[in-house]
Amino acid sequence: MSENKDKLVLGLTGSFGSGCTTLSHSLEKLGFTRLSLSSYVRKVWSEKTGKQSEDAPKSELQDIGDKLREEKGDNYLATLAVAEISSLKEKKWFVIDSIRNLEEIAHFRDTFPNFYLIAVDSSPCFRWERVKYEFKRLGKTEDDFKDYDKRDKNEEWTTHGQQVELCVDDADLMIVNDEQFATEGLAEDKLKAKIEPYVNLLSGQRRPPTPFESYMNLAYSASLMSQCIKRRVGAVIVDERKEAIVAMGYNENPSPIPPCITKYFQCYRDIHKINTFKRLERKGEKCPKCGQAVKNVKPPFLCQNTIEGNGTCNFDLDQHYNKDKVMSRCTALHAEERAILTAGSRNIEDCTIYTTTFPCFTCSQKIAFSKLRSVVYVEPYPDPDSIQLLIDAKITVRKFEGIKAKAFFRIFGPWQREVEMGINSH
Repeated sequence: MSENKDKLVLGLTGSFGSGCTTLSHSLEKLGFTRLSLSSYVRKVWSEKTGKQSEDAPKSELQDIGDKLREEKGDNYLATLAVAEISSLKEKKWFVIDSIRNLEEIAHFRDTFPNFYLIAVDSSPCFRWERVKYEFKRLGKTEDDFKDYDKRDKNEEWTTHGQQVELCVDDADLMIVNDEQFATEGLAEDKLKAKIEPYVNLLSGQRRPPTPFESYMNLAYSASLMSQCIKRRVGAVIVDERKEAIVAMGYNENPSPIPPCITKYFQCYRDIHKINTFKRLERKGEKCPKCGQAVKNVKPPFLCQNTIEGNGTCNFDLDQHYNKDKVMSRCTALHAEERAILTAGSRNIEDCTIYTTTFPCFTCSQKIAFSKLRSVVYVEPYPDPDSIQLLIDAKITVRKFEGIKAKAFFRIFGPWQREVEMGINSH
């Protein structure tokens, strides 16, 4: 560990087409040495097929990545990158592209004291524009893009799968890349200008957090009050003109109902899903993928039938039979909903709500009814119907960009200590 204390290592994660690779080249222009976890996966694919890695279908790369993590450990690709960095003893700054699993992040954090994870967020329309020519060259369509995207989001049923949504949630810094440029060079220069102030910050230049960063940090702090089994969300309502916190909320059952973890020892929605699949089993329902009987379905509600010569079916029965994931049966107040209710008689018109995920459709309705002015969120896969509802209500929707709560005190603590030292010296 001691030999790594002077290394600054930045990891990149994000949905494919978001611009992680472009950002890695921007960082090269700032003096970073570039590595990519996907290069190790592509090398295995080329050795296996005898073809150039540029011709590799994304689904096959996903399969190989999952298989390597399953057989050699979830942090295996990260160990290859660490070994490569160790061999480059004269280099001090590194950027690692294509991080897609939480154990990869954990390994880098354990190895490098100055490791920071950057999540690049980009809307689906921009991402598709960036990758569509490559997809068409490989004979793939926009539907394939959506299928790969869904898999990348979170293969939550396996620890060795694609976990982009979870990785973004675990990031130290969010960068938004919602612009299209005529050339890759222009895109690299734009991202270089955007990332350079953060590189200065992470390499020792001090500054206080912006109000934007502080409000989102408060939302993440509120999320820690939740005991939800599925996901912990926080929200704060802010009067930005007065820089005043009006209310905050987190997702949890309304008092006096105990949290699901203590009342049911599982998510209340899962109880309904289990009962649904028991009814389907009694009716003799068959899995749409493998054609075998639906039976003994339990969380995470994947078909566990064996397909001869092809392993376990793993068809997402939950997504197929429960389109809304039975959200209507969730007993919890959502974070945005609780914040609005907590505000009570206080005027929240023209205020901004900061939330650690994108509001669901029902919360978006309540935000619109409350006449909040804007929504600031962190979420790589927002619900398009909720976005449209907020736009129709003339509510500004803004993606969060800046230092996230994960590294908030680690990055801004030294600035505060310098301020205190300056005060004490007078």
